[in-house]
Amino acid sequence: MMIEGVLVDNIVFEKMAGCTRRFSPLEAGGLVLGYRKDTYIHAIDVTLPGLWDKHSRSSFHRSPRVHRLRALRLWRKSGGLIDWIGEWHSHPSFSLSPSGVDHRNWKRLVRHRKAAMIFPICDGRECELFLQDRFQIGPHKLAAFESDNLGTFFNAT
Repeated sequence: MMIEGVLVDNIVFEKMAGCTRRFSPLEAGGLVLGYRKDTYIHAIDVTLPGLWDKHSRSSFHRSPRVHRLRALRLWRKSGGLIDWIGEWHSHPSFSLSPSGVDHRNWKRLVRHRKAAMIFPICDGRECELFLQDRFQIGPHKLAAFESDNLGTFFNAT
């Protein structure tokens, strides 16, 4: 099933940007959590780096400990409705374009998950949003379609 749109709550962008600034010049990242509804994805929260994560100027390696626990707690609290819908990371010192490593990791995660996922990249000031589904060769950069004080809708078609 092709994703038609992605809604990202403003708090998600705020958390990613703030975390990116806090860890700069090192990379940071975590999981993106939210809802899947037919052909739409709604991002409502992100996990933030934990003590077991590894940071450098050009990479971020997420330890499953803190992130998996946070995701599992939200999943249980929501009665199984909140899902792991993507992963985010920062590029505080260079382009918001995904690297070759990003492309390979995203394809692997989508194959494992068997569902489309979103992959925001932040530099502390702005974020770019990428969508990878099982049928695409590479990720699709999404453009903001409409914004308000609650969030931003990205058209994926």
